[in-house]
Amino acid sequence: MHDHHDHEHHHHHHGDAPAVDPATLDDTQAICPVTGDVVVKAEAEALGHSRQYDGQTYYLCCATCVQLFDKNPEKYTHQTHSTDTLTLTSKENLVDNVWAFRFKADTPISWTPGQFIRVELPHDNPDNEGTKRWFTISSTPHDGYIQITTRVTDTTFKQALAALPIGGTINLVEQPDGDFVWRESEKPLVFIAGGIGITPFYSMLKARGHSGQPVLATLIYNGRTDDLPFKAEFDEASKRHPEFHVHYVIGDQLTVDKLTRLVPELALSEVYVSGPEPMVEALGEQLRASGISDQNLHEDFFPHYNKDTY
Repeated sequence: MHDHHDHEHHHHHHGDAPAVDPATLDDTQAICPVTGDVVVKAEAEALGHSRQYDGQTYYLCCATCVQLFDKNPEKYTHQTHSTDTLTLTSKENLVDNVWAFRFKADTPISWTPGQFIRVELPHDNPDNEGTKRWFTISSTPHDGYIQITTRVTDTTFKQALAALPIGGTINLVEQPDGDFVWRESEKPLVFIAGGIGITPFYSMLKARGHSGQPVLATLIYNGRTDDLPFKAEFDEASKRHPEFHVHYVIGDQLTVDKLTRLVPELALSEVYVSGPEPMVEALGEQLRASGISDQNLHEDFFPHYNKDTY
């Protein structure tokens, strides 16, 4: 939900030339999908610079563009699909290799705190994890931006994201979705986060505080080290909201016994678990075995993370 990336170098500069209006072209001309330059179709064909992709013919202006196009045709042809784009406005290294990327949506997006989106970042030579990812939105709707908070690992996607310049864009391929959201409950709420699984809780708790409603919940935040994203914000929130409690568990695997020591009313609670897939599965099994019903257990797992990388 879940080795620097080389920028392309070729001999055209983007953005120098005004964009060509396709309406001014005649039938013998086309626009190079890489540079936006006008190309004479017959010349491109004679040089072997035309390419078929997805049922369309593209004409490239030079051998370099052909190479770039062949390496990643999706990158140069996807503009034809209508997708919303998100534009990077800032990036910040929070702790360790955890980064917060803030985006502005080109069309307004509404979501419920705790939900996730699917985004696409076309890049050259993607590894087998591909060009699309699910991310929880870690900002809240009242923030006015969309924040993705993630560990920058050495996958090609994460490296491309880390290298994205301010003003660069990614594509929103699936609108916000998911039911891992704050539900009103008569029962105590217990939020259990493993590492980067903190993001939905951060969004939920921040939105809750902003709306002036009581933040009646206990957060148990498990990390490999005490360098935890958003720790200062949670400490501050627990001072401001005496009804909100936070416990940090560093290094140890969480067990039902440990959780019950921290939250004696665990068995009577509505429990939310978010984190790397193996952790959520293991803890979910233990919680069910201890008598917590499916109805009172909500799970959100982050693929591509494990006990060593969360």
